[in-house]
Amino acid sequence: MSLTNNNGWSFSSQDFSGPTERMTGLPNIAYMSHEFAKFERDHVLAKTWFCAGNVAQLPANSWLQPVDILDLPLLIVRTRDGEIRTFHNVCSHRGMKLVQQSGRSNGIITCPYHSWCYGEAGELRSTPHVKGEGNHNDDRLDKSLHGLKEVRTHIFAGLIFVNISGDAPAFETFIEPVTSHWHEFNFDLYHHGGEESHWEITLEGNWKFAQENHVDGYHLPFVHPDLNSYSPLRDHYPLVIEGSASGQGTICQAHGGAIGDGQLPPNPYLSEPWQRGRSEFLSVFPNVMIGVHSDHIWTVHLIPTQAGQTIERMDLHYFGEGATSDRFADLRRNNRNRMLQIFEEDRAMVEGMQRGRQSTAFDGGALAPEMDQPAHCFNKIAAGAIIQALDI
Repeated sequence: MSLTNNNGWSFSSQDFSGPTERMTGLPNIAYMSHEFAKFERDHVLAKTWFCAGNVAQLPANSWLQPVDILDLPLLIVRTRDGEIRTFHNVCSHRGMKLVQQSGRSNGIITCPYHSWCYGEAGELRSTPHVKGEGNHNDDRLDKSLHGLKEVRTHIFAGLIFVNISGDAPAFETFIEPVTSHWHEFNFDLYHHGGEESHWEITLEGNWKFAQENHVDGYHLPFVHPDLNSYSPLRDHYPLVIEGSASGQGTICQAHGGAIGDGQLPPNPYLSEPWQRGRSEFLSVFPNVMIGVHSDHIWTVHLIPTQAGQTIERMDLHYFGEGATSDRFADLRRNNRNRMLQIFEEDRAMVEGMQRGRQSTAFDGGALAPEMDQPAHCFNKIAAGAIIQALDI
């Protein structure tokens, strides 16, 4: 059976909750169709906690950071007091996009069309010449009713989560399955590594392919031979948190500082398995990846720009403020470069799947019963959200 949208496309309503060996992947339309992507944006991504950025992208107070999610314009603001807030990036007057590029502001957000001005809290402050030249106020226009539309925002592990619809459960409820699984980790103890600790690439592929690739440990020896030399497939195990996240772990992976001279400071509060090198990686639905190690954590957030294009940004955070000092700059740089190499190797797989899904001979494929359990978990969460939206 298929569920049909008003635009004419349909989505299989098969039960994705069965055992992995009986399931397929998501149908081609979930990755290829622009109309489907817009529906998914408005009825899936907007309805949950979606990661729109990282605090490190707003390096100073009074900073404006625009982000477009499949053409939906948002504006993240770091106020002069350091608070992070998010608004729809559109003027209340004529619908002009307010901010085109990131950068410092003077505390005022000015529309480039008619110079209506908003404060960092979104309030409409001034309306130049609104009643004719030199007349900047009009009693018929109540400024208090026409401020910017704010979006619910929450910060976790340096990531900026937004709930565009405004009616998702509390963020604490959303993230609880992940924090319970990683109950030993206090993410507040990890600090962003600075300029040598982030990168951003553009993938010519759907954001879901990036997530499915991330939870897949099966490709490790074939795509990442260098990584497999010190974190072999035999040491990996699947992770499944039903309804929330999936991924993989490894019982022994070198710390971030093990490449190069010296070692980055590990977190002494973690139990022995973590001290010996256990690492785990989760894809949190919809668009976040998090990896945890004793000495550092990394985060990736995915911003879909088209059905077949995604901006992927990684940020690295290290245990203790001392690890972000100049003393460890080379180790942080080595770690960043190693991670970038891994994700560049993954890029070819993500983009290859996007091209392959043009085939009319493929529409979901077969899942490996053992190795594709995390991918099946991700597909199940995504399909459930889509089917629920289509049933409304």
